[in-house]
Amino acid sequence: MRSHAMFSRRLLLARAVILTSAASVPGLALAADLQGVVTNPALSRPVSGARVSIEGTAQPVWTDEGGRYRLTGIAPGVYNVHIDLSGYKPFVGAVTVPAEGAATLDAEIQLVEADGNEIVVLGSRVSRLLSVERKRALPTISDVVSADTIGQLPDYNTAQALQRLPGISVETDQGEPRYVVVRGVDPNLNQVTVDGNLVGIPEAEGRRVALDTIPSDLVAAIEVVKAVTPDYDANAVGGSINIVTPTAFDRTEDFFFVSGKTSYSDAADKFGFSGSATYGTKFGADDQFGIVLAASYSKRFIHSQLAGPRGWTDFGEETAPTSIVLYDYRIMRERIGALANLDWRPNDKTRFYVRTIYNEYTDEEERDQFNWELARGTRTFPAEDQVSWSRGRATREFRQNNQTQKLYNISPGTELTFGDMQLDLNYTYARAQEHTPVRDDIEFRSVDTLYSTLDLTKPSPTFVSYNPAALDPAAYPLRRIRMRSEEIDEDLNAFRADLRYDIPGMEGTFLKVGAKFTDRKKHRDNRQSLQTPSAAVTFADTGTYSAEHIPFFDGVYDFGPGMDYQGVLDYFAARPGSLVLDETATYINDHSLDYDIHEKIYAGYGMANVQLGDLTVIGGVRVEKTKGDYSAFAIRDTDGDGTLETSDIVPIALGTNYTDVLPSLHLNYRIRPDLIARAAWTNTIGRPNYDAQVPTFEEEDGSGAAGNPSLAPYKAMGLDVSLEYYPGADTLVSLAAFYKKIKNPIFTRTIYDTSFAGVPLLSLSQPQNADSGELKGLELGVQKRLTFLPQPLDGLGVSLNGTFVDSSVDVPGRESEDLPFFRQSKWLFNAALFYEKGPFEAKVAVTFRDDYLTGIGANAAGDTYVKARTVIDARAAYRVTDRIEVFVSGANLNDASAVIYQATPRQLVSDEVYSYTVDFGVNVRF
Repeated sequence: MRSHAMFSRRLLLARAVILTSAASVPGLALAADLQGVVTNPALSRPVSGARVSIEGTAQPVWTDEGGRYRLTGIAPGVYNVHIDLSGYKPFVGAVTVPAEGAATLDAEIQLVEADGNEIVVLGSRVSRLLSVERKRALPTISDVVSADTIGQLPDYNTAQALQRLPGISVETDQGEPRYVVVRGVDPNLNQVTVDGNLVGIPEAEGRRVALDTIPSDLVAAIEVVKAVTPDYDANAVGGSINIVTPTAFDRTEDFFFVSGKTSYSDAADKFGFSGSATYGTKFGADDQFGIVLAASYSKRFIHSQLAGPRGWTDFGEETAPTSIVLYDYRIMRERIGALANLDWRPNDKTRFYVRTIYNEYTDEEERDQFNWELARGTRTFPAEDQVSWSRGRATREFRQNNQTQKLYNISPGTELTFGDMQLDLNYTYARAQEHTPVRDDIEFRSVDTLYSTLDLTKPSPTFVSYNPAALDPAAYPLRRIRMRSEEIDEDLNAFRADLRYDIPGMEGTFLKVGAKFTDRKKHRDNRQSLQTPSAAVTFADTGTYSAEHIPFFDGVYDFGPGMDYQGVLDYFAARPGSLVLDETATYINDHSLDYDIHEKIYAGYGMANVQLGDLTVIGGVRVEKTKGDYSAFAIRDTDGDGTLETSDIVPIALGTNYTDVLPSLHLNYRIRPDLIARAAWTNTIGRPNYDAQVPTFEEEDGSGAAGNPSLAPYKAMGLDVSLEYYPGADTLVSLAAFYKKIKNPIFTRTIYDTSFAGVPLLSLSQPQNADSGELKGLELGVQKRLTFLPQPLDGLGVSLNGTFVDSSVDVPGRESEDLPFFRQSKWLFNAALFYEKGPFEAKVAVTFRDDYLTGIGANAAGDTYVKARTVIDARAAYRVTDRIEVFVSGANLNDASAVIYQATPRQLVSDEVYSYTVDFGVNVRF
């Protein structure tokens, strides 16, 4: 048998040699192409990153994201084709290459265990396997999260799923992960795309995209590229986050998924619910058309409470806060999502597509508020760790904030292949909105006769004694009613063209050039009216206070009576003339936050991808020209009398115009099929936030925030190296090191007891440029099933990663201090223990993020930090059949709170407490 196989192999090789020799004779030069698609039949998916080689030739190629490969310039003959990928059974197939044209060899490869036995993968293991496969195939240093066989990400929230990756952390809003932080860099410095296309930015305050706005049910994968190549947008100091939506060609078979669940919030004591459906099919002659339709809906309820000692001051004998705020939040959040992805692939060289996605996010927030301005009288220290104030005043305030964000993207495009050239054309229209029809504040304020004594033994001081009038509604006359609404609208148009030329005879080597034009228009219209009482009216007079005090912080603080927001409005609506419009304040507030922005970005790049055996070199340069026109209203106390008048607010127009040249170099070396080394040198930029560049100003409860038109953009140089070991299809060990040098980093400086444009303030926050900063760190990740354990423990597995970052920043006026980079945690850890055996699977995940600097004061005593936070989540699922899964999951099972402190953890400025949420649901695959 062995001698017969050896004879056959020699015969095939002899035929190839004869034909190749014939092709070398002048006038008889013959060459053809070999192409095909590699798929995994068990998952009904193409396989990316598989190594394809022809026996007797030196240059291999690797399959792309669609499982496709192409070898060119092959002499006619019969060849053995080898396809290899860690965790899969090696494939060997014979193919006859004609004298001209192309030969096709499609292949199916099977997953195998370490003992060589074929396996069928289901459930969460599919998500891990596809994530590893996609990471390995990408040409850059990156990490990936993928959906499983039933179209579900491993977490309910897109941002929450990403926080499991090395070097990734999240910023939360009301306990929900929302903004993604890559290696400690501000989320505003990440580039977020959907299917490689820019999305609109609905928020007024920055360039960050809230990833919880996009339902995870609509996502096939999320790629976090930490070192970008020249064909990526340059606004990626942190990285580029690409949300990949499903297409009909992602799978070899049609698919239809339905999911439904109910959610219970312990703190809110309410049930929410959600559901989604995704359908994909191919149709027409040769299945050349494809369509995916998907929809998602969810509603969640949140209840949280916040206690915030503010204005910590060193008084010599003691350091104590000068005010305390108490917030009681009750929130409803609704998310609606839909997508329609269309594809037409009449042949292997022609593709047309349309990507369409719509997301709507509604947040209805009630905030009952008790503010106590303590320090308005004589200060004494009656005992150790105590401070007393002879006078103070308090406010009873209620805010109703109803806000809806909408994101809409439509991106038609085409991919056309002409011989050795491929032309990609794409147009994207993105519409983003953030409309706030209601943002009303009702404020009742006492006179300053409220004495108090605080116990300072805890980071969040408590009251030893206080004037009982603080809890009496009759002690609070109405100060003002502020009624605000806002509309933020952004329209983005982007045109992109990429041309790739594959160099004949050099497999995997190509030249690529491209151009892109982005036109972004953003309009903010903030409307405010300020009304004051025409005669004294107390909270008690309105009869709108609750008979029972609001339970607060398990009795640590007595919040007092709650407020009926609508009842207060109805009370004054029934009494015409009881409120007087403050026309000057209304006029100023009505203009102080408005702006219009028109930003144009002209970009071009050139790059070369050179493949030298198992080494791939990617080098090139990107040039971006940014031209921005900004108009807003500047506030100036023109006559210097300390009082703002309508004439003190004037329109102002500003402009920016700068060009950046950004070279980069990437090396990928496949040391062996299961071991890849990567290195990268990159240069990126970070444009200042929109609101930071325009001269806006806002004051609330004595705290002011202002823009800074003189800000310069960030400029960053990065060095990255990584080593990735793939011993199995879903097993990964990775080690990465990185360094970033960032010029002109922008931070928020907070100055206390100051004024702006004649307005006296307790504090003023304003963005400013620092000189420079740097980050350097290590990332380690391990993902492995513990199959060496005896049954039934062989179903256990671990997913672990940790990140260490050492950082520094030079801040004007504080150059001698060793300050960490803004928002940069020194340590990040993620650990998950999972169990998968038969139809049952379970996972417990722990996420830790270390302290990080969030605001800079005039000195170290005024710096603010977010305190370290550990969160525990868990999930268990049971497959009733291979198509039906029931599950239960829990988030924040350890009731982790979000804490901010000033200078030292002994001085809290915010302690926001949440509770856990539990989901029960079912996933069905038809």
